[in-house]
Amino acid sequence: MRLGQEADYLPLTFEEFNEIMCGLNIGAPSKVAIGVSGGSDSMALSFLLNDWCKAADIELVALTVDHGLRETSTKEASQVAKWFLDENIEHHTLTWRGHKPESNIQNAARNARYELMGRWCATNDIAHLFLAHHQDDQAETFLIRLFRGSGVDGLSGMGRIVPLPLQDTRFDMPHLYRPLLNIPKKRLTENLKLKDRGWIEDPSNQNTNFARVNVRNLINTSTIDGLNSQRISLTAERLNRVRGFLEDATGGADSLYVVYHKLGYAVLDAGFLEKLHEEISLRLLSLILKKIGGGTYAPRYRKLISFYEKLNNKDFHGQTISGCNVFPGSQNQIIFVREEGNIEEDIVITDTEQYLWDNRLIVNLSGVSGTLKRITDNDLAEIKVKYPEFKNKLKAAIEYPNLRNRILYTLPCFIRVDQKIIFPEIIADELDMPELDKFSAVFKN
Repeated sequence: MRLGQEADYLPLTFEEFNEIMCGLNIGAPSKVAIGVSGGSDSMALSFLLNDWCKAADIELVALTVDHGLRETSTKEASQVAKWFLDENIEHHTLTWRGHKPESNIQNAARNARYELMGRWCATNDIAHLFLAHHQDDQAETFLIRLFRGSGVDGLSGMGRIVPLPLQDTRFDMPHLYRPLLNIPKKRLTENLKLKDRGWIEDPSNQNTNFARVNVRNLINTSTIDGLNSQRISLTAERLNRVRGFLEDATGGADSLYVVYHKLGYAVLDAGFLEKLHEEISLRLLSLILKKIGGGTYAPRYRKLISFYEKLNNKDFHGQTISGCNVFPGSQNQIIFVREEGNIEEDIVITDTEQYLWDNRLIVNLSGVSGTLKRITDNDLAEIKVKYPEFKNKLKAAIEYPNLRNRILYTLPCFIRVDQKIIFPEIIADELDMPELDKFSAVFKN
């Protein structure tokens, strides 16, 4: 598609954009959304996408998040709304309310944008949310992560089609689409100039307190051959393919070497240590720790390497890592169970039907009020008094003695407003006790 170096200074044509969109295979939705800040990138994408949507008989809606981080933010959001009104494009301003952080502001603002736009799309049955990240953004992301010592996953950059990074089980969140990752920013600006359309300049783009601004200046002023957005972005794209291969290999190892129990613990065949490449072994351990520990992110590389080395030691007796207790089982097995001391969520339920508890279990409660909490000694004592056979049922159901009560302490129970205790259905099923009052709770992984 590239016409040579001079193409970096030509507006992006509808024909080129149509070719990009065809490669995304979005199907035939009735409506799609785009996140619009008012900057040149998102404004250019919005007009390109609007022309494409008209040709495809798809409705476009634009979403602007007013962060409230600058005095002019509300005025800027109003200006964006006016531009879209003039173009007869549906537009909504979403306001970030509540406390604003004093540090790590850019990350917090990005997460707020994802959450606000994602929930708006979910509640309006929109599965495609477009963002205007471009080739320059990709190159900057690569260098920032390189300077932080990231591995293949980090250096693979932003994905063209990815799930929204902030998930909420109450909603079917949209996927993010980034059609411009191979397009230089200059071409997008030229699109706006060609049609005499305005945009808003964000003053934070000149603030050298932000690492991204300094990295951008480094790329733009460098005289080193190859230190440019196109080359860097191409490297990220290649690493993204490597990442995909590694993830596939890890998924295969997960199926082959790990058994996930419906009560929320995992049993790993220690034979993986001899049969898998170290990279796949590390990724496998990271995957198990995230699933069982309820973490959003993988453990830090140094901790993971240290953990892997300890597992290779025949004297390994156990370790706590990433919210998990890990210890040897019988028959060359390694047990992973949630660390109960890290579970702090007590959730007062009034009208919510579904909730993600401890980032592990999807809990469904309907028409009841009370508190969703971790099972404690008092809860077990009460249930054992009411059901004397509970203890023996538990002993028969769980093979490892040191797991029996420990597993229960990692699961939720529901205390109704009348103080009646309800256990998750997975306990009733595992112990073959249909007489237990129960609610639905399944592990999201």
